[in-house]
Amino acid sequence: MPNRLAGESSPYLVQHAANPVDWYPWGAEAFARAAREDKPVFVSIGYAACHWCHVMAHESFEDPAIAALMNELFVNVKVDREERPDVDTIYMNAIQVLGEGGGWPLSAFCLPDGRPYFLGTYFPVQDRYNRPSFSKVLRAMAQAYREEREKVMENVEGLVEGLGQVDRHYRGQPVAGGVNAAMLVAAGRQIVARCDAEHGGLAGAPKFPSSSAHELLARVARLGFGAPAREAFVRWADQMAAGGLYDHLGGGFARYSVDERWAVPHFEKMLYDQGQLLAIYADGYALTAAPRYAQVIEETVAYLGRELSDPAGGLYASQDADSEGEEGKFYVWTPAEVRAALGLVDSLSFCKAYGVTSAGNFEHGATVLARVTPPGARSDEAHLASLRGKLFAARRARVAPATDDKVLAGWNGLALSGLVRAWNATGQPAALALARRVGDFLLATMITGDRLARVYKAGATKLDGTLEDYAFVAGGLFELGEATLDARYWDAAAALIGAVRARFYDPADGGVFYLTAADDPEPLIHRPESHHDGAMPSGAAVAVEGLIRLGYLRDDADALAMAERYLERRLVSGALGPLGAARLLGALDLFLHAQCVVVTAGAGADDLRAAARAAYAPTRLMVGPWAAASVLAGKDAGATARAYVCRGPVCSLPVDDPAALAALLAAPPAE
Repeated sequence: MPNRLAGESSPYLVQHAANPVDWYPWGAEAFARAAREDKPVFVSIGYAACHWCHVMAHESFEDPAIAALMNELFVNVKVDREERPDVDTIYMNAIQVLGEGGGWPLSAFCLPDGRPYFLGTYFPVQDRYNRPSFSKVLRAMAQAYREEREKVMENVEGLVEGLGQVDRHYRGQPVAGGVNAAMLVAAGRQIVARCDAEHGGLAGAPKFPSSSAHELLARVARLGFGAPAREAFVRWADQMAAGGLYDHLGGGFARYSVDERWAVPHFEKMLYDQGQLLAIYADGYALTAAPRYAQVIEETVAYLGRELSDPAGGLYASQDADSEGEEGKFYVWTPAEVRAALGLVDSLSFCKAYGVTSAGNFEHGATVLARVTPPGARSDEAHLASLRGKLFAARRARVAPATDDKVLAGWNGLALSGLVRAWNATGQPAALALARRVGDFLLATMITGDRLARVYKAGATKLDGTLEDYAFVAGGLFELGEATLDARYWDAAAALIGAVRARFYDPADGGVFYLTAADDPEPLIHRPESHHDGAMPSGAAVAVEGLIRLGYLRDDADALAMAERYLERRLVSGALGPLGAARLLGALDLFLHAQCVVVTAGAGADDLRAAARAAYAPTRLMVGPWAAASVLAGKDAGATARAYVCRGPVCSLPVDDPAALAALLAAPPAE
């Protein structure tokens, strides 16, 4: 009989609806019962595309004996970390306070009020991997709660204090000094030093896209540390696109590579990766005009439209790593399977180009496709493209991985930014069409005034957005508005940043951005802060970018001052480090080097705007009908359109030639 999760919007929670565990979704009901019965609470956190979450579910949560033990000893709460990043952040920070690395599934043993006293990740059904069995852990944690309450309370107090220490660490100590471009160059040097000179990306394994750090390299390449940063950026992009991280048949990227060569991925596909990587390859194309980057963009946009599109207009959250109970089964190939799809002769050329061998590089002698030969003549590449199409058609006959079909506002915001930047760089119509569709969906369905819902599923929305939702959606709408000159998008973004200022920001201690709003109706055991980049950029950094946009384009001095205070406190102290601060350093680049582009009406205006969009100019801000009168002052219109590039109060002489405008934007900023 289904438990309480059967009616939830999260596919991850619904996956556990038939468990014999008496699961509760996160909420007051579970904790009220725990308090009433004086029982500890077991909180299990995961997400739909998580391989080890599936393993623990099959081994333990579907086992009647283990479920009976859980039901007897605990009140059990299941959390989708994608729907509740605030809850996940608290417990993930808590496990790191214990000195553990963290990961999912995350297992937290808590008091009836939700404060944790012990945390772990995956526990096996029997003793192995140097871990005790889940049954042993359940009994030990229940016994500790019953018989060692004083020790449990010491753990609780230490962990809760540790949560505050985490936030204070990332705030850093006040240090005198302002921000400057040398910080960008210094961070670029440090990131280049940590990069893999052969395979690209950050050295070692596993290898993640680390998109915020990757993007920073392109920014630094136009400053005083140009060639090494550019080389590291290009190598990173080239190797990801050639390796098994990229889906060479269907487009899109997997979550990470388990090895240092980008060869074998963890196969889940996350929307937030697709959005950020579209932006990376858009930057790469603007810098190099490499056809491969345009191809990656085209195929990834097609993947989003084909596989992750909700009929209402938004984009789904993810696709699973597993199919038919096996990780990667949908994606890998043997020579015999390739031969069956392509025939003998074509299979030989395809297997040579994509590294398919009888030994394989994955389980059971299968191979993850990777481009192992350099590009050949145009006719050869066209033939390989036709073979990829045939193999893609054959793959569609397989059992596809499950899709997590909830729509998350913030992830759609990241995808929107990536789609707009892809169109800016390449002019591909499909990217703009999908960007408009996502933007219109967000305006119509997720935003009401200055309020943003976090989750959409099957016609209904739920949960107020977190800081990340507000900031990421605002960032995407700003970019869509500036690309299309449609003020609806830009004005909606400005309203969301206004909500961030009012509900998520505290001016104390140089400025603090909280993950949850001050008026959140469901107070948590700790109000987590947003401070450093991870798989996604920090919401705080993207919010600061929004403040800077308002400062320059709306002539909002208060917004600019707020951004400057935050940049100074967080960057001068050095507490974040170059990887944790990468997106905030991007905001610093915008603060120091913003290029406001004004294109007057007249013949040739569209060509000037297209040239401005296509240039690699990461601090470009396009002036439109939302701009303050002071930004437009002195830019006279005539029969022929003219463009001005303004850096602070100083504007260039007007130009009417697209190439001249592109050159102005590409010129290195003054240090």
